[in-house]
Amino acid sequence: MNHDRIIRLTNRVALLATVALFYWVFIFLVITTFDLKIFREHITQIFYLSVLGIFAVLGGAMVLNIMSNLSKISGVIAEKKADAVSAVRKVSKFRIIAAALSFPIICGTLFAGDMVTAELRKDILVQAARSLIAENQAELAALARYEFSKEYALKAGAVLNVIKKTDKHFPEVVLILPDNIDGKRVFLGFQAREYPAKDKDVAKHQFIFSASHEDRSYLDSVFNGREKNDRFNYNKGYYELYFPTQAGGKTIVLYFSDFQRYGKFGS
Repeated sequence: MNHDRIIRLTNRVALLATVALFYWVFIFLVITTFDLKIFREHITQIFYLSVLGIFAVLGGAMVLNIMSNLSKISGVIAEKKADAVSAVRKVSKFRIIAAALSFPIICGTLFAGDMVTAELRKDILVQAARSLIAENQAELAALARYEFSKEYALKAGAVLNVIKKTDKHFPEVVLILPDNIDGKRVFLGFQAREYPAKDKDVAKHQFIFSASHEDRSYLDSVFNGREKNDRFNYNKGYYELYFPTQAGGKTIVLYFSDFQRYGKFGS
């Protein structure tokens, strides 16, 4: 048995396993710290299994390496080799630079992947909005003739609920319209849900659409005719799209939201 060859091989395997484990931990820390959304659902289990596999390979290599070293020592205990010191090799400057540069490259790749994922979700939501408008022009035109009442709320909820249930993968959709409560301008959001007919008379404050200051300013610009472009936001796996459109000669805004599930360490 060639103990020298086994020792060299196990040393190499152990080194590669250690480097792989180090990079895996680094990627884990970056994704967790910055809450990047790159990996799909069930990737957490794959991550843990891969780490377990690396530990198994590393442990096996170390055990085999120790056994081979002990066998070699017992066979050549009386011999002295002049080249023993040559076993410790200096790491070249190129390797140090390459290792140092690999970390910012990995960070950049992870952030780029997060941005690409967001853009893909945006494209999906925009396509959903266009499909909804194209297939439900008559219904949306009827909803654009807005006058707040219990009957309108029931109708809007029923129409949006049918649209939502048409496709099980369809994102959440809300119809946003401007209104006033006690002289204060607000935005009302009618969701895709069923309102029991036996409920008491509904009130406007039950439908107030909560949004950030930036989003409210955007909606105000849309309904005042100063803005026609859509608005896309994403944060921690939560994607939302404000999509203004004309229905029945009036401006309405369709709000789409979608939450993408990822592995536990990325969710």
